[in-house]
Amino acid sequence: MFERFTGEARDVVIGAQEEARSLGHDRIGSEHLLLGALRHPGQTGPATLYRLGVSAASCRAAVAGVVSGSREDLGTQDGEALRTLGIDLAEVRRRAEESFGTGALDAAPGSGRTGRGSRTGTRHIPFAARAKEALKQALREASARGDREIGAAHVLLGVLRSEDNISVAVFSRLGVEPEVVHELVLDDLRTSATA
Repeated sequence: MFERFTGEARDVVIGAQEEARSLGHDRIGSEHLLLGALRHPGQTGPATLYRLGVSAASCRAAVAGVVSGSREDLGTQDGEALRTLGIDLAEVRRRAEESFGTGALDAAPGSGRTGRGSRTGTRHIPFAARAKEALKQALREASARGDREIGAAHVLLGVLRSEDNISVAVFSRLGVEPEVVHELVLDDLRTSATA
């Protein structure tokens, strides 16, 4: 599938990995693909989101708010359950790093764990199932339009089709309806094809 990706779509995937790494996440999710796409505000698709008031900064804040803490060992529901008890995982991490330094809660070298939260920038970050599904949806979107290549807009269309809890929560925080944005991106693709 990746051989059909345009340079921009490949940049989106690379950007997604960089976004996951900068947020300290141990998997590339659909939310990181969204952030990777928003790094290209002039491209069809991401430009649609920018027109609606969604920027890379607002999306990054939404992702950080949904994926509390920088570790995904505990799911979003676990984090929400702990918050009901007055435990904010992001705040715990912030205070620990304030007191003991960046990465204080990350795996210790030689612990046998795979460097979760490492900020070295060289470790491989695997795709979460939700990101893989979004990329499959991108392929379906391109095929449905008869497009031979998968561009940044197709990746965004695939993310907009994501129905996982994290994607739904991010779009909710951004105040956008994925179905509406999906149609607007398709309209923009049609317009750019005729221009």
